[in-house]
Amino acid sequence: MNAVEALYVFDNFSPATTPILQHEWRSRPATTAASLYSLYKAQPPPRPSLIYLPTTSPPTLLFNIIHNNLLFLSPTTSEIEPLLVSEFLHRVVDVLEDYLGSPLLGSKIEANYDIVAQLLNEMCDDGFPFTTEPNALRDVVLPPSLMGKLLGSVTGLPSASIPSSFIPSPTKTLSTIPWRRSNVRHTNNELYVDLIELITATIAPSGRFLSARSNGTIAFNCKLSGIPDLLMTLQTPGSHKQKLGAPPSGGLGFPVFHPCVRLSRWRERPGELSFVPPDGKFVLASYEIDLLPSSNPKSATQPQLPVSLELKTAIGPQSSEFEARVFISTASLAPTTNTLSANPFGPRSSRSPAFGGSSNNPAVEEVSITFPLPPTVKTLTSTRCSRGEFHHEGRKVTWKIPTTGAFSGTATFRTGVVVKSYGGDDSEEEEEEPVDNGEYQDDQTKKTANVNGGNEEEKAKREKHAKRKMEMAMPRCALVAFSVRGWLASGVKVDSLKVVGGKGLGEGVKPYKGVKYLTKAGDIEVRC
Repeated sequence: MNAVEALYVFDNFSPATTPILQHEWRSRPATTAASLYSLYKAQPPPRPSLIYLPTTSPPTLLFNIIHNNLLFLSPTTSEIEPLLVSEFLHRVVDVLEDYLGSPLLGSKIEANYDIVAQLLNEMCDDGFPFTTEPNALRDVVLPPSLMGKLLGSVTGLPSASIPSSFIPSPTKTLSTIPWRRSNVRHTNNELYVDLIELITATIAPSGRFLSARSNGTIAFNCKLSGIPDLLMTLQTPGSHKQKLGAPPSGGLGFPVFHPCVRLSRWRERPGELSFVPPDGKFVLASYEIDLLPSSNPKSATQPQLPVSLELKTAIGPQSSEFEARVFISTASLAPTTNTLSANPFGPRSSRSPAFGGSSNNPAVEEVSITFPLPPTVKTLTSTRCSRGEFHHEGRKVTWKIPTTGAFSGTATFRTGVVVKSYGGDDSEEEEEEPVDNGEYQDDQTKKTANVNGGNEEEKAKREKHAKRKMEMAMPRCALVAFSVRGWLASGVKVDSLKVVGGKGLGEGVKPYKGVKYLTKAGDIEVRC
């Protein structure tokens, strides 16, 4: 029967082949953990997340992920859904971080092996993933605490002297909602929403976008007592352009939701998210939006970015320099504010406005430009920049531009390159033999023509070859990175967030609600 067989955790940077955690759900695998680790290391990098090992008996599928310095291996000897095991390994990492704290270290796993063993037994029953939600696990597995460790280290302690709060009761009422633990109580009822988008784009030398996509995440941090029922409405620029027969996306491309979201409500009214949230931090939804939705990219509206780049190569007296000019401005960015309703969240808290203070004034931060250099470049000369600092390492130059305060303007970077000298390179193009066209020429005329014409041709060839080498040493593109607080490239925003039902919150309780927007540039490639 197809199931998860075992889990092994290694320190990826330790030469030891002994796992720091070894847990088997079914019969002990025929291949030992040390052998699997050696076979994994024998694979040439970059190693895929699923490796087939035909040399073992029986042949083994080895699933693996790396988190921090820890290597998680899960072998199976039967056909199984790959995404099932891969997602389970990521859930294990998330749960261990939730219990043991971030960052997840091998020393934490070894010091809390009893807690880890309980969690793995609850998360997987006889090899089948069962309970993987952190909120549900907290109802059955107590988190590690100082008092719990003290009580566990004392032997012969009368059970009457142990506080009942530290003893899991077999009759304890478990939550009927898998993703939310029971009896949630908070002194301050608060809701925090973070919308984060990552932009990837390719820009032609003319400045026209060849491709542009935005991958978004809606992250929640819920601190509400009881079992609240929430309704969040999203506003997107493309929400009114739903194609006939297309799945309801509400303007979001390829949406992926947390299990708490009621899909029936989303299908009826795209853009409305109705859900009972888990307690604490979780990802409510993720999506992907094409910033060039038109079938004809030339006629599509070009995205407006706060950072633009103009790159010139093969300039200067010897055509051995390149220059980059960066333009930073937030004037073209539409502030992510609410214009449809005066109070989207209902009654406000007296402590702070509903939206973050940076939404009306987007701030550009962490601007950096990376220039990949060809292997023919030996070093850089006469490098200067009007703002910031640069760092040359290997085959790339990184230029960081500080944007403290409300910086908006232009910054320039210019440098020259020195190419490597390889033996025989300068003589790649051999001088062509003069061709006799059959006409009569005396010996003296031929000799004079060969001397004068040969020198001119040789000089022209040398200049042409040197120019070509300089052109080959110029960067072909530049990579732009930045982040913007208070603005999203796709135009998505939270229109409203309300507590519409539930129980346990208390009469008259008005939770504080805050929303933040953040855009980060991933791989924005500007070609030259």
